[in-house]
Amino acid sequence: MHAGVMVLGGAAFGLIGFALVGGPMILVDWLRRRRQAAIERQIALTDAIDGQVGAIVSPVVTRPLFGPWEIRIAVPFHRAATVARILSVVDEVFQDVEGAALRPYRIFLTATVDTPRETRPSRLTTRWAGSSVAAA
Repeated sequence: MHAGVMVLGGAAFGLIGFALVGGPMILVDWLRRRRQAAIERQIALTDAIDGQVGAIVSPVVTRPLFGPWEIRIAVPFHRAATVARILSVVDEVFQDVEGAALRPYRIFLTATVDTPRETRPSRLTTRWAGSSVAAA
């Protein structure tokens, strides 16, 4: 009877030790891998959009704890062909990553304010001869 209590006490001590040390380490490693996967997808998506459309948008990719991937992109809605190309690039990138086991994802589009160049105010800087520009 005494030996059984000792074994049970040792097992409980080992389990508590794992829960206090090993559990948080496993949790932190899992969170780090999730964040790294989101960063890798964001870089892949940004590079693909830049290669196809140009550097006009910057997507933000996140993975909520319970739910599908989320992609947030500010797009110029007045350029329908560009928006369509961006959406097809997003689909291509996420299809290549997931492969045959296609998982759903959400895309949140927001409008960008794209002002034509001729209406933008120009900022002329006058530099006097002999004057220097210094940064503080």
